[in-house]
Formats: sequence, C-alpha cells, structure tokens
Amino acid sequence: MTSSDITALFDRMTTLHVGVIGDFALDLYYSLDTKTGERSLETGQAVFWGSRPRASLGAAGNVVQNLTALGIRNISVVGCIGDDLYGREMRSLFELQGVSTQQLVAVTDGWDTCVYTKPMQSGRESNRIDFGTHNQLSDPLFADLLRGLEQVLPGLDVLIINQQFPNPLLTEERVLRLNDLINRFPQVRVVADMRQVGRQVRGAILKVNTAELARFLAVSLPGLPDLNWCVQHGNLLSRQLQGPLLITRGEQGIVYLDGLDVYRIDGLPLTGELDTVGAGDTVVAAFAASIGTGAAPTQALEIANLAAAVTVQKLHQTGTATPAEILTLQRTYSA
Repeated sequence: MTSSDITALFDRMTTLHVGVIGDFALDLYYSLDTKTGERSLETGQAVFWGSRPRASLGAAGNVVQNLTALGIRNISVVGCIGDDLYGREMRSLFELQGVSTQQLVAVTDGWDTCVYTKPMQSGRESNRIDFGTHNQLSDPLFADLLRGLEQVLPGLDVLIINQQFPNPLLTEERVLRLNDLINRFPQVRVVADMRQVGRQVRGAILKVNTAELARFLAVSLPGLPDLNWCVQHGNLLSRQLQGPLLITRGEQGIVYLDGLDVYRIDGLPLTGELDTVGAGDTVVAAFAASIGTGAAPTQALEIANLAAAVTVQKLHQTGTATPAEILTLQRTYSA
C-alpha cells in the first residue's frame, strides 16, 4: 500500500464501533528501594520505599489502548472489575480514553480487580504480585454479561475476544454460549485471542502464536517453525475450527489462512534492542480494525505488521502504535 492508501484506511477506522470482551487488568508499576536502613517501630521489619506509582491498562485493556491509539473513537468494553480501588482506577482509565464502560460490571462479592503489580528495582522488574487472576465468576453474572454484549452487538463492526487468565472470564462451556450469540450477528467481524480455550471458538478469526498453535494441536514445536510448518499446522487447526487463523511468527512476520488462500508478510528487518511484550495485542487490534473497514487480508496484514514493528521498539512498556508512527515506519522501509 502507498502512504495515501494507509491514510485512507486510518480515516475509515475512525468511524468503527469496536467491542472488546474478556480478561481486563491493570498493570501497576512502582519503583522499589529495599535498602533504606529503616525499620518499622511496630514490627521491627525492614521498611521498603516505593515511589512513582503508575497504572496502565493491561491484558484485554491493552488491546483497547491499541485501538484508541489507532484513532478509533467508539469502543465498548464488556467484562468485570472488582468493587475496589483498582476497579475504579481501571474504569477511570477507560473513560479518560472515551471508552464506553456501560457493560463493565463491578462485582461486589468474591471478585478482585485483576492487577499485575510490578515493582521495579534498578530498572528491572522484581517479584510480581498478582491480584484477581484466579477469580471465579458465577454463571448468573456471566449470563448478565452476555445480555450486555447482546445489547451492544447490533451496533458493532468488530468484536475482539480476549482470554488469558488461568481462571478466565470465558471457560470452555461459556465460549460455546458466546459462539451461539456471535452466530446471530454475522455482520460483525470477530477476532479472538485466547490462550487456553481457543479451540472452542467458532465464527471468529483466531489469532495464535506458534507456541499456541503447537499446543492446541498437541504437536511438538520446532526450534524455529518455518513457513511450511505454520501453513501445514495452521490449515489443520483452521479446519478444526471451521474458521480463519492468524499466526504471529515474531520477527518472521505474520500468516493468515482463510481455508482457501495463504497470505503472509515478512517481519521488518529491525535493528537494536526490541521488547515484544504486548506485540500480540497490537497485531490483534490493528488487524481487527483493518478488516472492520473492509480492507483485504493483505492490507490488514501490512497494517498489523507495521504496527507491531512500532511497538516492539518501545522498550519496557506495552506500547501502542499511532497512525503517524505507522506511516513514518512505512515510509522508512518503502524508500
């Protein structure tokens, strides 16, 4: 695509309504000093000093951040938070970005907002403290969420499904119920990124990395999966799912299989230190938004590949990619 083509595609993205359902979290960073020489008068224990606390949206929330960075103005989230300070912070972060939280349910009993607490010592992450990653959502509350999603779906262009917690919002049985709902709205393009229960999804484009592809098929993962391995095993999983597959291959690029054709794009020859944390979220957001505009698979792959190349160069953060950054990179590598 030319720069003008990409600009026109980004202009179309601004009119989309995108929904995101799944596992939302906060990433809470702070600097930690354990060598203070101070002890608590009450306990005698060493006192550590924390500073510069900062929170950002994580998990499915990072997908949302990537969508807003692309210029999408109409986003609805469907999920759960706890009735706690972290839940209030998450809702605030969404609303600051103009995201609709009408279907973000505050659970008052037995649910902690999911938080990845990341103390940083001398520029490196220390022992992480997680909240809420083993929550258990009751069936009646999940039914309420589905009813909320049902209200949103008629107005959506794209729905993104995200699952990554050990005890996710979407269990295998619940994915089957979600499939039934999705099937009633064929006009909505659906992209799913699901670590554990991806084999159960239907009516969606499933995004996997090569390790997930091997795990879903219960096969060995080669040291460096080549294109033939990805296509062979990707087509097998695609047939089982009866739907398209999007395979991220790290620096080797991305492959899209729709049961008829194989679409591929090579990774850009980036130099310097790279940070791949969150790159999969960027690919999902950029690819989903692109197909939501009616872009062809080759165009969606190009946008997703460029967006991921932007974010992996942002170190020590789950970065996002703006249209301006993507266009700058495109001009650099097309020159």
